[in-house]
Amino acid sequence: MIEIDNIIKRVSKNLNIDRDIVDLVCKHPFRYTIEVMKDTEDYRDILFNQLFKFKLKRRYKENKTKQYSSK
Repeated sequence: MIEIDNIIKRVSKNLNIDRDIVDLVCKHPFRYTIEVMKDTEDYRDILFNQLFKFKLKRRYKENKTKQYSSK
């Protein structure tokens, strides 16, 4: 499996751009996703253009702070 750190190194080397800048750009969508998912007031779905979509389960659409249970 390809790890994101390996991709960051290759892109940085091929484009001759600082590794920290490439790291920020590559990880930004995932950091944003984490922030939105942690926000108790935000119930929107998150779409990664041309890739995939994170959707909340119906039970969380009304209350994100609700405890998870398998029943």
